[in-house]
Amino acid sequence: MNSVLARSLKRFPTICYFSTCGLQRKKFLVKSQHSHLIRKSSTGYIPPLPAFTLGVSGLIPFYAPPLYMIYNDWLFCSDGEIMHLAYSASILSFLGGVRWGLTLSAGSKEIPDWRNLTYSVTPSLLAWIGVLLHSPLGYIPVTVGLLTAGVIDIAWAGYPPWFKLLRSMLTIGALSSIFLLFYVKYKAEKTLGVSKSIEGLKEKYDNWKNDSKDNKE
Repeated sequence: MNSVLARSLKRFPTICYFSTCGLQRKKFLVKSQHSHLIRKSSTGYIPPLPAFTLGVSGLIPFYAPPLYMIYNDWLFCSDGEIMHLAYSASILSFLGGVRWGLTLSAGSKEIPDWRNLTYSVTPSLLAWIGVLLHSPLGYIPVTVGLLTAGVIDIAWAGYPPWFKLLRSMLTIGALSSIFLLFYVKYKAEKTLGVSKSIEGLKEKYDNWKNDSKDNKE
């Protein structure tokens, strides 16, 4: 009994070693397969899942203000317009940083010359001007910047095909939200701040709740 226990204890470090190696090898294989799928998708027209998910999620703040106004009986919210312009300007600044990072990354074929770096800082300047001008004039440099940056990123070299495809979709989505916002603005009969619009939405919810109780009775 003691000899069997002794042999088991001697083998225990070896078993632990091979078990640990097996787990590490399994994790390495899973990580390698995941990296291979990302690299494979990076060369084609299908965007990697993280890029697609985060990119599409970035459209939510674009559409939240106008859709909220439409749901609230086409009641235009001036504070929502400010939020929309501020977010549009933030995204425009981010787009310039994408080109900046591409030119400065190790092994990139794009060099940090005047052409690339000047384009990289221009969206931030347009976004700054747009925030200073406020709406509706502020949307002029922001809209022009989003459209121009989208066309340049698609036409210029340096980006993989999937990025250009995703870039086209997101640019169309961002610009469409701007047109939707102005459509709501000029169709709405009333314009209120966010506090008043929330009160109106709450009143609408209370009416719906009371109607539901009446129907049950």
